[in-house]
This record gives sequence, C-alpha cells and structure tokens, in this order.
Amino acid sequence: MNEYIEIEFRKPNGQRLRVNRQVTGGIEFDEPDPIERTVGFQLNGRSEATQLRMRLIAQVKGWDPGQLKVTISVEDGNIVLRGVDADSLPEGAYELRVQVEEAKAAQASRNVTVDHDGHGLLSVVIEQDDRTVAVDLSSCDPEIFRVLESSQVDGFLASDWVKSTDWRPARRACLLNLLAALRVSPTKSDSLIDMVQDVFKVFNDRVYMTVDSALKPRIDNLVMDPSKPFYAEGRPTASIHQRLLDAIPPAEKSGFTDLLSFRGEGKPSLQMVIAVPPVGSPHTYGDFDLDLGNPLQDVLGLVTHMGELLSGKPTNHLDLRKKLAKGKAADFIYYTVA
Repeated sequence: MNEYIEIEFRKPNGQRLRVNRQVTGGIEFDEPDPIERTVGFQLNGRSEATQLRMRLIAQVKGWDPGQLKVTISVEDGNIVLRGVDADSLPEGAYELRVQVEEAKAAQASRNVTVDHDGHGLLSVVIEQDDRTVAVDLSSCDPEIFRVLESSQVDGFLASDWVKSTDWRPARRACLLNLLAALRVSPTKSDSLIDMVQDVFKVFNDRVYMTVDSALKPRIDNLVMDPSKPFYAEGRPTASIHQRLLDAIPPAEKSGFTDLLSFRGEGKPSLQMVIAVPPVGSPHTYGDFDLDLGNPLQDVLGLVTHMGELLSGKPTNHLDLRKKLAKGKAADFIYYTVA
C-alpha cells in the first residue's frame, strides 16, 4: 500500500497559495517576507471501518493506542502526509483538521477519502491576517531608541525597519512589544533594557538580542527576590530555543554551549533564554519572547496526531498590543494596528 493525503492551500478568492518549503519549525508560503508558520494536523477516522484499521495498525506497529505515525513533506507546493512505511496509513474515510499560524482555516475540519493504493486531496481555504501597523517613534523612549539605532534587522537599521511596510506587521510588532516589555521589567525605574546591546534577528514570535554578560547574574538576583519577579526554569525543554546557539556568530559559537531559561511573572509572561557566557566574555546572547498560553509549549510544530489539537501556539503580537496597552508597558507602545 502506498496511500497518502495531499493538502493544498487556497486563498478565499480561489487563488492557490503554494508552500515554498518545509523549515525547522513548520512551513513557509510563497509570499513576500515569508515567516516560519507552525502547522498542526488532527487526523481521525470518520467511519468505524477506518477507525478499526487504524487501531490494528497501531497494535501491529507497537504504537501507543490512538497513535498514527506519518511523515510530512512538501511536494509541488502542497503538504503530503504519508505513513512511516507503505503499510501504516490505511485506506479509509478520514476527518482532517488543520491549524496554520497567523491564518484561519475557513472550515475547521474537512472530510477526505483515501482509496486503496490511492490518495486523497484536500483543499484548505485559509484567511490570512491582513492587519498592518503604523509606527511612530517621534516620542520614543531613549533606551528603546538606543537599541533600535544600534541594531540591524534584515540588513536595515532597526529604527527604519520597524517603520517600513516592506516587512511583515507581526514581526515589527513582535520587536516593539518585546522592547516595551524589557523597558518595564521588573519595573520602569529598574528595567532590563539597559543591558541590551542590540537586536540581530526578529521572528514572528521571538527576538534574538546581544546582551551584557552581567544580565544572567542580574536575573539570578531577581529570582532570589522575595517578590519573585522572575523564576528560574533551568535548561529550556522546547527544541526551538536551541536554535539560538546556531545563530551565534561562527567566530564565537564554540564558547557558548549551554542555555538557561527564566520567566517573568504575570500575563503576558516574558521569557528569556540566555546563553551561558564563557568566562571573561563581555556579552552573551538571548532569545526573548512573550507567552500568553501554556508556558512549556512554545510552538505547535509540524506534527500529526489523533488526539486533541495541541494547546500551545505562538503568540500573535498584533493581538498582544491591546493587552500590553492596558498594563505597565502602556507608555512604551509606539505603534497602532489597523
């Protein structure tokens, strides 16, 4: 048997939305300034016969009850789900649910039928987030402006980059939100932003920064503070944080081998994953993000499973603006969402 399920994406106007490639944390669509979008799949048998076949295969393969292992690939602009071997994705009638980061499927679940030695094609219409941001730095806080003026993002000065409509609104909002959060953590009068040297990479849900090596002992002291503004989490468990080490300049990479995670109190919660600096280094590197949901689940990942859809998903920074504007970071938000 060589059954498989093929998933194509389309815009509401019917235009095809090709998947350009599969990346470490998900997929990239063929679009301007593509982001790494996490994707989640939930696959269930729609008929008793299909459910029985799935249970029998799990039993024969020695998998946990309800588990169905598949491989995922990008082929000719579509996502293809295949069994881990020729026998592990049985023919049958399925219900498939799809989640795509920064997009909404027009229909929560769709039916697809896979014939013997054949395949099922599922067309998923997704509505992308078309909001934009207008940035105004005319009254920008001096410390936030210092960081922006010291940073290069995508080859551009960060203070120009955040104002340019050439770049994805969610990425620009992510950077501004995190700088605002650092400006008021743990307090406005004693904030951590003075230890940030520059920003060197901006994602949809996190930012990489060069920071003073003294940041770690400063956070250690905050962890010991009875008011508990920060908590030590130890080594981060989510694999996405390990990518910080890969982003460190090659000439320095050998000196940074370990990571430690710290999380601020409250919602949203500021997470800082800091590379432990070698002795004598004046600086180190950090992965900064803001979480609203499950703090131990940072991304959906590109996965398929039969249970509930994973609850954790990347923070949408356009949505986060409203929450930040109601908190202590309100005076340091320099953009609006339209």
